[in-house]
Amino acid sequence: MNFLPYKLTNDQKPLLVYLPGMDGSGKLFHNQLSLETFFRVRCLSFGDDIVDDWDFFVFKLINFLHKEFNAHGDDPIYLCGESFGGCVALKLVEKIPQFFHKVILINPASSFSRRSWLNWGSYITRIMPDFVYNSSTLLLLPFLAKLDAIALPQRLTLLEALQCLSPLTVSNRITLLNKFSCNIEKLKSFSAPVLLVASAEDRLLPSVEEVERLATFFPNAFVSILAHSGHCCLLERDVNLVEILAKHYFLK
Repeated sequence: MNFLPYKLTNDQKPLLVYLPGMDGSGKLFHNQLSLETFFRVRCLSFGDDIVDDWDFFVFKLINFLHKEFNAHGDDPIYLCGESFGGCVALKLVEKIPQFFHKVILINPASSFSRRSWLNWGSYITRIMPDFVYNSSTLLLLPFLAKLDAIALPQRLTLLEALQCLSPLTVSNRITLLNKFSCNIEKLKSFSAPVLLVASAEDRLLPSVEEVERLATFFPNAFVSILAHSGHCCLLERDVNLVEILAKHYFLK
């Protein structure tokens, strides 16, 4: 685990920690760099981690993040998790809620286990040769993204990020998603604002249904539905996270 290189600043903007989707790279967040006007943005990279146990994965992550949190004292920290990163964010809220000023979850993959056809992915990718896996990622693109809403450079970046993952890494992350669960009572006790963003045209996961379910747990939840977006909505031309945050007063 590590943070991607970032632009050093001396201002007092709040810290925003971005937890990426299945690719685990953080590189797909570059389309939303207008956030740097309001935040010190840090994108986490999970690397080629093959951990398939949530407790161990989150324990490692908390130890890693403590160094960053301690360096910033009592500064407000915004936690932003997308897809797989949304599950990671939920685990962090469960374990260390006191660290987060506000939380943003974007198409969280906490509904993954309810899509039975996806559960085969762990086994299939584990036995799949690398050259077959790299070719098969092309077939996944229409499910992961609304391609006509994404410019060609961003499509290529998405494909490259997927192909950089080993089948074993993908298999282990699918295993984590299949095992995912949260302590609902701890989520209900989290009083900080939580913004739940879902894409209405998500072909991979039932994201609208899931954010509406999660909204019943958080006492201070806000829901934003992107009517014409796919799963990888932050890569789309017309999706601006700053505008979404501003609409729900998450920039204050």
